[in-house]
Amino acid sequence: MRALILCAGFGTRLGKLAKEIPKPMIKVGNYPVLEHLIFHLSKYGITQIMVNLHYKPEVIMNYFGTRLLYSYEPTLLG
Repeated sequence: MRALILCAGFGTRLGKLAKEIPKPMIKVGNYPVLEHLIFHLSKYGITQIMVNLHYKPEVIMNYFGTRLLYSYEPTLLG
């Protein structure tokens, strides 16, 4: 099974928390929010996960490497 996680937003409502890193990489506990989502998707049989990226995509790509598939949006689609 496959999943798509939407991660392209700027996270403006999070204020200072999302200035340095993209919103999905904000840590809850010891792990980024995106890591928690991936864990739960994997637990329920999702084997292929794609994320769409825009704001600071290299942070997410460097952290997860080849564990995920990526779709970069050069212009936010809304």
